[in-house]
Amino acid sequence: PPGGSGDPSQPSVQEMTIKSWINSPHPESGELRSGQLQVHGVAFGGLHGVKRVEVSVDGGKSWREARLVGPDLGKYAWRQFALPVKLSAGTHVLASRATDTRGNVQPETRLENQGGYNNTSWADHAVKVQTV
Repeated sequence: PPGGSGDPSQPSVQEMTIKSWINSPHPESGELRSGQLQVHGVAFGGLHGVKRVEVSVDGGKSWREARLVGPDLGKYAWRQFALPVKLSAGTHVLASRATDTRGNVQPETRLENQGGYNNTSWADHAVKVQTV
């Protein structure tokens, strides 16, 4: 906690783990038309590079592999990803999950330390969008 001593039993906040999130579409993007659109975002492999990113449009029930955009600059580098999807009219929960080059997969549930840091869960970073 703030002002307290560090506790060696807690995970380090200096070792960042695998994470990703969706930048667009976003709930504040305005009215989205149903049909074809592109989901894109960023992923970070932490101590390892990003191997792949998957995207779900149904809250994690099913996943499709996204295309990594740009060059692979290795560990510590962010990677952009994109996936074209077709959405029907209605509410959709968009999520992304990344896998690093060692096979570590972004967790569904939060694995934060005592101070609330290091939450990289894909479920907490999902976005809900409405299409018409």
